[in-house]
Amino acid sequence: MEANIQTYKELQPGTVLCAGKYVIEKKIGEGGFGITYKALQSGLGRTVCIKEYFPAGKCVRATHARTVCVQGEGEKLFEKYRQAFVKEAKMLAALHHPNIVEVMDVFDENGTSYMVMAFIEGRSLQSIVATEGRQPYPVAVNYMAQVTNAVDYIHDHHILHRDIKPDNIMITDDYKAVLIDFGSAREFEQDKTQVHTSMLTHGYAPTEQYTANSRKGSYTDIYAIGATMYFVLTGHVPLEAAARLTEPLAAPKELAPDIPDEANRTILKAMQLKAENRHQTVREFMDDLRNVRPSVLVDETIGPAVSHRKLWRVLAVAGCLIVFLTGYLVFRLKTIPEEAPSEAEYQTYDFTGMNVYPMVKVEGGTFVMGTDKTEEKDCMPHTVTLNDFYIGQFEVSQGLWETVMGNNPSAFQPDENRDSLPVENVSFEDVQLFISRLNAKTGKNFSLPTEAQWEYAARGGVKSRNTVYAGSEYPHAICYNEESPMNIMFDFSVNELGIYHMSGNVAEWCADYYNEDFYASSENSVDPRNNDRKDEYHVVRGGSFKDNDAENITVHYRDASSLARPDVGFRLVIN
Repeated sequence: MEANIQTYKELQPGTVLCAGKYVIEKKIGEGGFGITYKALQSGLGRTVCIKEYFPAGKCVRATHARTVCVQGEGEKLFEKYRQAFVKEAKMLAALHHPNIVEVMDVFDENGTSYMVMAFIEGRSLQSIVATEGRQPYPVAVNYMAQVTNAVDYIHDHHILHRDIKPDNIMITDDYKAVLIDFGSAREFEQDKTQVHTSMLTHGYAPTEQYTANSRKGSYTDIYAIGATMYFVLTGHVPLEAAARLTEPLAAPKELAPDIPDEANRTILKAMQLKAENRHQTVREFMDDLRNVRPSVLVDETIGPAVSHRKLWRVLAVAGCLIVFLTGYLVFRLKTIPEEAPSEAEYQTYDFTGMNVYPMVKVEGGTFVMGTDKTEEKDCMPHTVTLNDFYIGQFEVSQGLWETVMGNNPSAFQPDENRDSLPVENVSFEDVQLFISRLNAKTGKNFSLPTEAQWEYAARGGVKSRNTVYAGSEYPHAICYNEESPMNIMFDFSVNELGIYHMSGNVAEWCADYYNEDFYASSENSVDPRNNDRKDEYHVVRGGSFKDNDAENITVHYRDASSLARPDVGFRLVIN
């Protein structure tokens, strides 16, 4: 037996596994609990990633038989964790999310177990920063928003990743972020003391991961998310948690002064040493990053501290003031017409030559359309890439329509400010005729936005803060009363790009024909558009003053129509 023991660890290229189903091509990684290979799935001819349970220092491999042999007296421990490895593979196979690596198979062979996953073509976030340097804030936020979406999903399924770090985030060629390596993942119950094997990566693990028997929760992964964002924005690995007990952590803004204040605050909040001082959920983290619900950092330096009783009294008074001021603000918004703020703060372009239709440039990029936080099955999350385009800062007005068409079909035509209100009660065919006449008049190439362009612009493009509604986290500020549909509250209707009224006001036509399946089938597409005329209806987006359900005015909600309606208008794009 001893003559057959070899010192190499990995399976050799050409090794066949699972009765010929998989063929090893090469080793691509190695960790404390396993070796990862690139392999070919023979029957389907596709590349996969296979992780072999092979705990470092606990076993060796027989030369000819390829079997894994346990060293010393650790057979019971080896078998215990091998079963845990299989259990985790099965658990992860039940997860389906566009930003989580797909687990497709698990099997036993060679005295150990194997997990088969989708092979991700791309580079790790660690590699990107190492070769290109720290990333611009919009790029970093795009990546981290995708990661937090995935982490929020696994937390909802009571799973902690426990090893979130730049090395475990793959970025594909189309800028999709995928969370990989769930080898340390464990089921958890929030705030319960549980025995988890002590696993950590220095710089990205909080203090509770330094011991096996400790209280853990969503905040454990949130520390790692903050640390990862710290690294991506500054190019520096954060000081490890254990060292921070005696040495302060440099704030991200100290290392990179161009980091926005809200990002600096959010990262430091996520990385507070005491678990109770961090964000308790991923949603809290993102609300803080978007500046929707700014957090307050807790002073964790050694010294006099405010008592809990006194702190709660202060918070209670502050809470009462917030409630009062919020109520007063809502009252003022409802009773006093809001005037539009100056548009000079946003760079606009008018391609009509008539100074009547300002447009905003939308920088292209990759984003996740849709959401998994709804019962609607026609807007499941998927990744889409768009090129640069310009989009109307407002919907096409009644005044512009009359200039081009010589009539006004709108149902709402008040005596005052009529020309500046959105034209509505126009069918898709009416809009196409308007566009053809406008293009003939201006020599330009205006069109309706595709569904993907509309959603990307509504979300704020590369500047997106991932609000649920265009420019707001609160539906009441942008969902207008049907009795006064054009009484617009400008401050709340503008989004990060300076685009107004993409939630509420009037709904808006898009260029695509509506198909329930096309939305999700455009995964990883560039500038997708459904031109299939067999689909009878056209997409309508953004909701309107007639929608009482806040879900209908979100940036992801899809609707369709084939008729002119008094609550549907449109805006234009130029590609």
